[in-house]
Amino acid sequence: MILPSRLSATTLGDLLGRLYRQRTTGTLELTDLWAPPGAVTSRHKIHLASGLVAGVETSLPAPPLGELLRREGFLADPAFRSLLRRLGEGDPRPSGEILVAERLADPATVEAALRVQLRMKLDALFELQDAAVAFHTARPTKAAARRVHPLEPCDFLVGRPRLRDLVPASEIRYRRAPARAQRFYPGAPKAHEERRTEPPRASSSRFGHPIPEAKRRALQKLGLSETAGEADVRRAFRKLAIELHPDRHATAPAATRDRNAARFAEVSAAYHVLVA
Repeated sequence: MILPSRLSATTLGDLLGRLYRQRTTGTLELTDLWAPPGAVTSRHKIHLASGLVAGVETSLPAPPLGELLRREGFLADPAFRSLLRRLGEGDPRPSGEILVAERLADPATVEAALRVQLRMKLDALFELQDAAVAFHTARPTKAAARRVHPLEPCDFLVGRPRLRDLVPASEIRYRRAPARAQRFYPGAPKAHEERRTEPPRASSSRFGHPIPEAKRRALQKLGLSETAGEADVRRAFRKLAIELHPDRHATAPAATRDRNAARFAEVSAAYHVLVA
């Protein structure tokens, strides 16, 4: 499989789509082509497992796990201070492992927050305008192979900018459908009268309006209309978060807990698209 060497020649959505269709396992590396004098060139890595996004390593800003949990009300201030104290003492474990091992947060809640954080890191990479592209076929690193369920195609493909959206609609040329055999019954249309089929027109904008589309999908996940305001978003998120919180389903079957955790992650990701 041959990939473009520059991100400007394609889009991140097209790269991930091609790797997903091939069910590829490895690392997609994006290297910034410009850096200030004396600065280290930034390299961003997207780890894939069977075509799904299993981890993201980037220097682009993303909220730390503890801060993310505290901001959404799932980590009390004493627990947050305990986490900071352990990190300050040089604890080598990731924040998620510390929170679970010290029983500062529920494992399902930590997993959902890690999934939201992963989605936010990937969102930041979609803002890159250009970078050198390389792919390394290998197993995901231990850092990427956490217990977080990989992102599904609906998280990193649906509504994302694609190369086909870069072409103005006025430049799209349609091909005629293959000529059908002449029919010889009365009233049948002639071959030259067959109607041609045309694919749906691509968006005439450069990126197909990805931000409005992402907001529309986020509003749908929260059960809101497109006219909902920020107060409506916060109210709907709090209601769903209370309903789906793992503590409310501690005695439920494992399948129900997993389903609620996945739904909780989707709701949290939608909330951050609209508010954060």
